[in-house]
Amino acid sequence: MRYVPKRGDTVIGRIEQISTMGWFVDIGYSHYAAIPLKDGSTDYIVKGADLTQYYDYGDYVVAMITRVTKGKQIDLSMKGPGLRKLSGGRILKINPAKVPRVIGKQGSMVSMIKQMTDCKIIAGQNGIVWVFSVNPESERVTVDVIKMIEEKAHIQGLTEEVKKFLEEKIGGNKSGVQ
Repeated sequence: MRYVPKRGDTVIGRIEQISTMGWFVDIGYSHYAAIPLKDGSTDYIVKGADLTQYYDYGDYVVAMITRVTKGKQIDLSMKGPGLRKLSGGRILKINPAKVPRVIGKQGSMVSMIKQMTDCKIIAGQNGIVWVFSVNPESERVTVDVIKMIEEKAHIQGLTEEVKKFLEEKIGGNKSGVQ
């Protein structure tokens, strides 16, 4: 299933192009999304500034969709809580339709995973997920569990299955080592 951008969605994307007007971001859609200068930072960015000091080619960002036109033009903003450049961690792509299952009711699934693995997780509505931990093993287990949720999103009792999986992989401690 392809991602269909909607105003208000939080997405993760990769900086692909930089122009004098802002940045162009691959959010997994047929067209790049744009971060206009005015929405790139809470700083005032002067025309002609070196935009790579904010976001450079290949950087991943968490952004909010502010506008989607009939002509498939998409504008993003970096102004808001949690919107930022990502550093470190792993990026994985899942079916955008499975993102709500990864998040869970009122964030229950993602909260449980974060708590049990001691990982930071951001799931964009476009199906791009960022996972970060200082412990590489915790990061790997978290990636595995997210892939498992994507595969088994249709089954009942998935939360219990995920909890059991994490307990087996990580155990009662948060170090990620058994």
